[in-house]
Amino acid sequence: MTREPLFPGKDYVHQLKIITELIGSPDGASLEFLRSENARKYVKELPKFPRQNFSARFPSMNPTAIDLLEKMLVFDPEKRITVEEALCHPYLSALHDLNDEPVCSNHFSFDFEDPSSTEEEIKELVWLESVKFNPHQTI
Repeated sequence: MTREPLFPGKDYVHQLKIITELIGSPDGASLEFLRSENARKYVKELPKFPRQNFSARFPSMNPTAIDLLEKMLVFDPEKRITVEEALCHPYLSALHDLNDEPVCSNHFSFDFEDPSSTEEEIKELVWLESVKFNPHQTI
């Protein structure tokens, strides 16, 4: 869209600050999807920013591209445009091909990222995963 990074942060903390400066600080309800209480607390402690006008921030950008960007840059994933909706967006119409865009029927589960896992449990999971790729080698 701009042929350069929209959020050129020095690290993930700086990048999150730059993103919230554009899309505005999330309200409490928009943080419910975060499973980590520490993550929610961290985001709540960031400086508060109002949502910027995307057209003013990107004056030379195609208005249709701005519309898609506004729909994709939403903090709460439940309120964000889906991949299927984004692919059907007018901005991507020239690239859109229903026959070449399979959609996964199942949602991904990230339960394996359970923060209550111990270090030993994580080591065991990594070992079991590595064995899948080298089943004939034993340690």
